[in-house]
Amino acid sequence: MRLASSLAPACLLVLGLAGGIAATVTVPAANAAEAAQPAAGADEVVAKVNGSEIRLSDIALADEEMGQALAQLPEEVRFQYLLGMLIDRRIVASEAKAKHIEDDPLVKRRKAYYDEKALRDVYWVQLMRDKVSEKAVKAYYDEHIAKAEAETEVHARHILVGSKDEAAKVLAEIKGGKKFEDVAKAMSKDSSSQEGGDLGWFKKGDMVPEFSAAVFKLKPGQISDPVETKFGWHVIQLVETRKAKKPTFEEAHDDVMRMLAREQGTKIMEDLRKKAKVDIVGEDKAQIAPAPDSAK
Repeated sequence: MRLASSLAPACLLVLGLAGGIAATVTVPAANAAEAAQPAAGADEVVAKVNGSEIRLSDIALADEEMGQALAQLPEEVRFQYLLGMLIDRRIVASEAKAKHIEDDPLVKRRKAYYDEKALRDVYWVQLMRDKVSEKAVKAYYDEHIAKAEAETEVHARHILVGSKDEAAKVLAEIKGGKKFEDVAKAMSKDSSSQEGGDLGWFKKGDMVPEFSAAVFKLKPGQISDPVETKFGWHVIQLVETRKAKKPTFEEAHDDVMRMLAREQGTKIMEDLRKKAKVDIVGEDKAQIAPAPDSAK
């Protein structure tokens, strides 16, 4: 049974977490709140453990929980792994119930923790649904990408050395008549040396500021004076420039959604925190660290 064909079409839902850090969660339905409710009639039983049913909605929740860790697996393998995990979990849980382990304080504490997480996850999606709608994504794309002036891209080569004196020697070799590419192969310490220092096409924000500032001042064919960055000393040759192709709406969709979710998530969380009374116990815990990108 294929995961993709059995569940509703997968989409990326970006949940802006506390502190405004966004986590990308792959869920098999329109949003996390509906992950456990596939399309009508589609929530079929996929296994039974001692008569207890495991449904596609259970697979959907397991995929939400484990999806990132299993993202590189083929769909069928991922589906079988998740199903096996749920079967084993149901077997052990049934044994635990038979032993009345549900009365253990540790079980009750975990239930309370995950009850709170479920409330947070579902309500957060409800808060974000209107803020990060398809309409909002399209409006942002139209205004800030489709209408914006296309960025300039440059095609450049460079030679990286360890000191200003070495960079001066590089320039002397080139001014003496040697080809830039040949000097790069002989003297550059960068991994691009065997390609004649060729860096391909890039935009201003793709390189460290000092490098970008230097290369974007050049005209095609010009060679820079020595430029220092945290990597060492560079001699740069601008090959050519062009206007970058704008991404289509489909290409930009997920990045725009993440950006909007990050912005809206930060704003919503800041507003909610203002309404709450929070007391941090202990001076050493006075600062709350932001949630990492991988958090859910």
